[in-house]
Amino acid sequence: MRLLYKEILLQSRRTFKKFGHKQQPVPAITVLWHGFLTFTFIGMGINWKRISRFMFGEEPNQEQTSPLSLK
Repeated sequence: MRLLYKEILLQSRRTFKKFGHKQQPVPAITVLWHGFLTFTFIGMGINWKRISRFMFGEEPNQEQTSPLSLK
């Protein structure tokens, strides 16, 4: 009985080294490309004029500040 119990314990403790699901290394260029695409598609959906008005205040009148405008 003891011998059988020891055999069961030994079999349940058996492990495999470096076995299982591991994260595969991803090239840096792939990470950069995916980041660029993500921020590009997010940036296309943002109303940049509204954000610039919030950050910097109202835009000056383009006709008055243009150096080419004639009065």
